[in-house]
Amino acid sequence: MGKNAGDIIEAPGDPQVQVFTTNGTWTKPAGAREVMVECVGGGGGGGGVLQGVGQQTEGGYGGGGGYARKLFLGSALGATEAVGVGIGGVGGAAGNNAGGTGGTSSFDSVSATGGTGGAGSAATGSIALGGNGGVGVGGDLNVNGVPGGSGRVISALAMLTAVGGASGLGFGGGGKALGAAATGRPGQQYGGGGGGSFSGNGGGGNQAGGVGAAGVVVVTTWF
Repeated sequence: MGKNAGDIIEAPGDPQVQVFTTNGTWTKPAGAREVMVECVGGGGGGGGVLQGVGQQTEGGYGGGGGYARKLFLGSALGATEAVGVGIGGVGGAAGNNAGGTGGTSSFDSVSATGGTGGAGSAATGSIALGGNGGVGVGGDLNVNGVPGGSGRVISALAMLTAVGGASGLGFGGGGKALGAAATGRPGQQYGGGGGGSFSGNGGGGNQAGGVGAAGVVVVTTWF
C-alpha cells in the first residue's frame, strides 16, 4: 500500500531479543508491533560401536536440527505463548547402538524437528549411516538440518573424515571425527549432531556415541 503526501512514517524502536535454551513462556511486551520467531531443533546423537577384531570401527554421526523462521504481527499472538526447546539426542550406548533423535523446538505455529541419530556399528565391513537432518515447519522460511556423516569400518587406516550435521540455521556444527578410540564428540550449539564413536584395531573396547546439542528458540520483538 502506497504512502500519501503528509503521511507520518514512524520508525521502529530498538528490538528486544529473547533467547530460550530451555522450555519456557514468552510474554508479549507492551507495544509489540512485529515479532520474529526462529526455532532450531536438537541435534541427533552419534552411534556407538563394537570393538573390531582386526578392524577399526566408527559409528554414524547424528543429523543436525531443522530451522524455521516466521514473522508475526504482534496482534496475532497471545499475551503469552508456550516455548518448547528440543533437547539433543542421546549418544548410542557402547556397542552396536544407534543414537537418539533430537527434540522439537516450537513457538505457536512454528516448529523445527530434531535430527535423527547415527547408526551403530557392528564391526563388520558395512557402513554405519549418519542420521537425517530435522525439518522446519510453519515458517516463512523452513530449512532442513544437514545429515550426519557415515562411519566406516576398515582393516587398515581408519577413514576418520566424517562430521555430525549442522543445524539448518548453521549455528552449531556437528561433532568432529576422533583421532583415537573414544566416545564420540558432542554436537556444537545449537542443534549440531553428535559425533560417531571410534574403536581401534583390536583395542579400544566398545564405545558410545556423542550426544547431540540442544536446540534454541530466538524471539525478536519490534515496537
